[in-house]
Amino acid sequence: MSDAFDALDDDVAEGARSPVSGVTSALAAGEALSAADQKRVIIELPAYLFVQIAWFTAFGLQMVVFPYLLKNQLDVSGTLLGAAQMALSLPSVIFILLGGVIAERADGRTLLILFHALAALPAAMLAFAIGADKLEYMLMIAYAVGMGTVGAFMMPARDAILNEVVARRVQSGSKITLQQGVAFATIAQFAAQILGLSLGGMASQWGAGPLMIAQAVIVSTGAVASLFLARGQMARTPAAEQNGILADIGSGMKTVADNKVLLSMVASMFGVGLFVIGAFLVVLPIVNADVFGMDSGGLRNIFITFWAGAFVSSVILSTRRDAGHPGRLQLIAQFVGACCILVLIFKVHYLFFLVLVFIWGLCAGVSITMSRAIVQKAAPVNKLARVLSIYQLGFMGGAPLGAAAMGLLTDIVGPQKVALAPALGLFSLVLLMALFTPLWSMKTNELGETSDESPPEPSVVTSDKDTG
Repeated sequence: MSDAFDALDDDVAEGARSPVSGVTSALAAGEALSAADQKRVIIELPAYLFVQIAWFTAFGLQMVVFPYLLKNQLDVSGTLLGAAQMALSLPSVIFILLGGVIAERADGRTLLILFHALAALPAAMLAFAIGADKLEYMLMIAYAVGMGTVGAFMMPARDAILNEVVARRVQSGSKITLQQGVAFATIAQFAAQILGLSLGGMASQWGAGPLMIAQAVIVSTGAVASLFLARGQMARTPAAEQNGILADIGSGMKTVADNKVLLSMVASMFGVGLFVIGAFLVVLPIVNADVFGMDSGGLRNIFITFWAGAFVSSVILSTRRDAGHPGRLQLIAQFVGACCILVLIFKVHYLFFLVLVFIWGLCAGVSITMSRAIVQKAAPVNKLARVLSIYQLGFMGGAPLGAAAMGLLTDIVGPQKVALAPALGLFSLVLLMALFTPLWSMKTNELGETSDESPPEPSVVTSDKDTG
């Protein structure tokens, strides 16, 4: 596997950045590595990818089993399903900014070990309740809040360590580029989600209890894999002793507010969370059960088809150096996705329905990739972690509202007519972004002009020399 990483074409993604912080600070870790250090560095990237796989396999499994238990086992209404999905995503809105600051200041390896271990507990609790025939709606809410909270802190902690992993590998003599590392992580994420979705689709045959035990075990293996990562860098600002966290968050907020591109991206992602995620998390499971009469196998088919589309478009985009107009490509993808959602108001053949979901997934892969690329290039290097946390907050902030609204609307107008709401909402979002923001006209080579390439504000305090 290590040789495969180094054999990639250097031109695939030359000059890209990490999703979290600049390469320069990570490369300042020291001089030549010893032979023992080199061996550890060689296995570090595969270990990181395994961490990625462990989390997103469990996440994919949850995507099927969670709504399956609510809709097919507890037979809750659309409103209650939407409220449960909101409980799963709401903690991200509350804690994502705090998680971003903690990820900058704490040892990343320790955080990954801790959060993977904690993520196993809600799944184990749910498995016990299912086995004891004591599954209740409020227990599902407790599970959602627990997993949502862990995920809010996990996301920035996992992303924050990637650039350091790649930089240490380059120090050891590897020719891998940072963009290739990011591409591997993205592909591992989508592939793992597909694997988890496949397992979740067996809930009707194997039972949800054993699958929740499997989820707990799988996510726990991420803690084991994290042991093979080096201890991360920790940054402290001069204000760290007095209101440092609030000062960092406020500085990131001001950066976004003062940058038209970044502000447009946060607004765009809020709209995507509001209109798209609600349809994805609430409407599709209801359509699966009420329109097509499917069980967990139907949910598996839907979600695997969607993420397969996202996987395909992500792989294709990873072979391209740059998109000339990334914002335009993002908006076109969102427009086509809205068309796919709109068709759901009609009763179509099941296979045609899956084709629509696949095309929607293709568009999602393009939108996700382009939006991340825009933010990474437009954000100041010294505030990239905080800016990305705010970007994620925009996305996560719309998701709970969208999930609750779609659940309520579904109970009122039915599982098919409700598709009109997210489709029209997304059409309106694309039109507003195209007419009143820089997204449609901006070019890739113009994005760097908006960012501040000055050295990072925080002084970097590296942990001890233990890289185990």
